[in-house]
Amino acid sequence: TKLIYNTPMAHATGSLIELRLTPVGLAGRIECPTNLHPAPGQYLLASSSDPTEILPVPLFLAGLPEGLELPIAPPLPAHWAAGAQLQLRGPLGRGFAPPSTTRRFALAAFQARPDLLFPLCEQAVRLNASVALYTASPPSDLPAEVEISPLDLLPEALSWADYLAAVFPRESLADFRRLAGLGPFDRFAIPAQALLLGPMPCGGIAE
Repeated sequence: TKLIYNTPMAHATGSLIELRLTPVGLAGRIECPTNLHPAPGQYLLASSSDPTEILPVPLFLAGLPEGLELPIAPPLPAHWAAGAQLQLRGPLGRGFAPPSTTRRFALAAFQARPDLLFPLCEQAVRLNASVALYTASPPSDLPAEVEISPLDLLPEALSWADYLAAVFPRESLADFRRLAGLGPFDRFAIPAQALLLGPMPCGGIAE
């Protein structure tokens, strides 16, 4: 398993150009310079001008960039409003990096929002690759080419896929390995990368 760590940051101002309500909170779109555009699995840190906002907010992609616009996964702060100016830092994290020969993608969202894997879904579809998303919360807004399967079928995926990308809370690593059918000292038989979720306000610059 390859874990994803933080990388140096750039700074810029961006605009929150759209907000929409989802079952898990506000999602939106921001406009920002292309040098800040995250790859799938990376994130930005954003701060608004609200004086009550103590810590920056991590922003993850909910799809691939379209021009200068980035679709952002929920939940965004409830007090943010469309048109707000955001101070952005990033991109952070190494991001997902499937081998160039990958043609069968297995994506798994374990105790995490599957929309964090949507950019990889879109990337795989653009490559005309096979892609299956394993999740307990099936989304309704994915390309028709993406197969959706329950998490308990994940061990079967490791026999046909040639790449695995997963997202889960960092404290759930051992549980995810058990879900995938691995023992304490087993290794994945295919290239595998994980985005581990946890508090990220420092952007990797704290000791």
